[in-house]
Amino acid sequence: MWKRIQKLFLEGKQDVVGIDFGTGAIKIVEISWSKGRPVLKSFGLEMLPPEIIENGQISNSKRLTNILIQLLAKTRISSKYAVTAVGGREILARELILPVMTKEELKEAIKWEQEKYISYPPDSFYFDYSIMGRGDIESEIRVLLIASPHKTINTITSILKNAGLIPVAIEVEPLALYRTFTDAENVMIIDIGELLSQITVFQNGFPVIIRNIPLGGQRMTEVIMQAKSISFYEAEQLKKRHIDLFSLDDSKERNGERQHLELFFAEFLRDVQRTAEYYQLQNKMVSIDNVYLTGGGSQIKNLVFYLSKQLDLPVVMHDPLFKLEIPESFDRSYLQNIAPQLGAAIGLSLRGGRR
Repeated sequence: MWKRIQKLFLEGKQDVVGIDFGTGAIKIVEISWSKGRPVLKSFGLEMLPPEIIENGQISNSKRLTNILIQLLAKTRISSKYAVTAVGGREILARELILPVMTKEELKEAIKWEQEKYISYPPDSFYFDYSIMGRGDIESEIRVLLIASPHKTINTITSILKNAGLIPVAIEVEPLALYRTFTDAENVMIIDIGELLSQITVFQNGFPVIIRNIPLGGQRMTEVIMQAKSISFYEAEQLKKRHIDLFSLDDSKERNGERQHLELFFAEFLRDVQRTAEYYQLQNKMVSIDNVYLTGGGSQIKNLVFYLSKQLDLPVVMHDPLFKLEIPESFDRSYLQNIAPQLGAAIGLSLRGGRR
């Protein structure tokens, strides 16, 4: 993806570092390759002050660059090649149904038709597209069109360069995350981030729906904070360590914070259900096989059971480490604890290892 902004395409066996700039943290992963297998070489996560990335946009690039430099040094990342991603409100994705045409004709068609589908001002964004396959009839093709503002891409590229890295490519987060899956063709992936949750539906390995909802881990913490009249920090720790969100015994008396969180997830569930229903309405011949949860906000106890029951679909907590060989020198417990937050960074680093 992002052919227009790729400055270098790796040939050979160079490793790359995958960098995920999240609202609440930077996540970095470096993967090496041994006999065709990916091996985790280094990883790191650094929490960010709230003023660094505000409303999903980088507001202090100089400070973010310094934090990245320190994290690269602390984790002893060796590669100078970097792949990163954009997501949330910083990407716009559209599925187009177009007549069958040659590659050159499609290139021209996208060039002239893009303004119909992209809401950004003219000449203010980068875009790319990919053919996903045939439409419902033989004379049509399905095309995924993705765009992101110049300002977003240029800011990220500058941060990487100022940190001493060589930008290889900028992808979209759902595609990077999908690279950590195996045999997952028709699935829904729910990535619960700090400010937003991103719902992506993949059909035959292609993202056909990418939707962002303004419900994330921060909102959960605020609900607990208000319910118990405690500080944000205390609520965050309570959420991570002690909240059993949904009791499997419906007759059990529920405490105040659980009731408030269930209201939060009822709203969350409605958005997920609407996405699934819209997809099934548009794709009557294909069904969602599984729903996968990932992201830092996905680790609430019993959330998997709740969603599975409400959606009447198999729901699984995704393990982005599944494909990787993990050296014994790493702290397995710590790594497993932060793994849901590392998915995009792992997928980005895996991209650099393509043979």
